[in-house]
Amino acid sequence: MARVISCVSGKGGVGKTTFVANLGIAASEFGHKTIVVDANLTTPNLGFHLGVPLYPQTIHNLLRDEGNIYDAMYIHPSDLKVIPAGLSIYDLKNTDPSKLSNVVNKLREEHDLVILDGSAGLGKESLASIEAADEIIIITNPELPSVTDALKTIKIAEEMKKPIIGVVVNRVRKMKSELTKHDIESILGAPVISIIHEDKKMSDCIAAKTPIVSYDKDHNAAIEVKKIAAELTDTFWSPPKKDLMFVLKRIFS
Repeated sequence: MARVISCVSGKGGVGKTTFVANLGIAASEFGHKTIVVDANLTTPNLGFHLGVPLYPQTIHNLLRDEGNIYDAMYIHPSDLKVIPAGLSIYDLKNTDPSKLSNVVNKLREEHDLVILDGSAGLGKESLASIEAADEIIIITNPELPSVTDALKTIKIAEEMKKPIIGVVVNRVRKMKSELTKHDIESILGAPVISIIHEDKKMSDCIAAKTPIVSYDKDHNAAIEVKKIAAELTDTFWSPPKKDLMFVLKRIFS
């Protein structure tokens, strides 16, 4: 029976979809049957991050009770399964988010891990992705507005009795104006389980439609995501040792 985790954020632009794409691939490469679902029904982007072409069947079709759930699954080269979202205006107007739990329940028996890329904010889509999940991961940036919105999301999840696994602090730039890990944990009342720094290579990955865990396996961001994937799946994994030769190789590569 799959563990269903929804990755959500209080606001857009925090790098949630990037995180979901990488987490899914990492868990799949660890040998676990993993599927990621684009639950952002109005502004979906997960397919772009994973290089999924325009797919004939999507989550929107499933939410309208159209077609077979297997026809909506795209198999990524990493063996990760992906259910993308539709991009048409018709999909935008003719879909009921409340049916997401029904779709997710159909995925439980044949997978070890189901990861939902929830919509930003606290609208119907976001609430549906929280309701459909067993547990929640919060994605935020280290700025006060983002953390404040993340706090609202946590409160809603707690009201819905959904456990919070932890907080991923993404796009950290090491600026004095940014909140510290201690600040964020104090405000949110939840543990920070990963800190991922802003890096130009992440933009390169999006352009290449190849997540960082595949694009550059030894990158710090890739290592951070793999740590979380290993923890979530009870997988023994040791990050590469960064001795002098490792550092020199990274500098001159």
